[in-house]
Amino acid sequence: MPLLPTDDYGQRIQALRPGTAQTVAVGDASHASAPFAAGTTVVRLVATAHCFLAFGAIPVATAAGHYLPAGAPEYFRVVPGESVAALRAGADGALHISEMV
Repeated sequence: MPLLPTDDYGQRIQALRPGTAQTVAVGDASHASAPFAAGTTVVRLVATAHCFLAFGAIPVATAAGHYLPAGAPEYFRVVPGESVAALRAGADGALHISEMV
């Protein structure tokens, strides 16, 4: 994880730079992202539709997974080389993924 920048008073600013971006379909079947880059340990996720998430080497999202409401950006700590999968919890949409570096 990179060192955080500091403000004029020497306090750490919690900021990460966006890296690789991906979009995954949120539909009636689980769809997985491409694997995260070797240096990626944090991702920012925001969906256009309510969805369930799963993380792992070969993730399959189910209705028992982690719920992500539409329009609510969330940050997740991830394992490099793994992926995230999404399944709709209502209407179809898209999951936007930003790998943070």
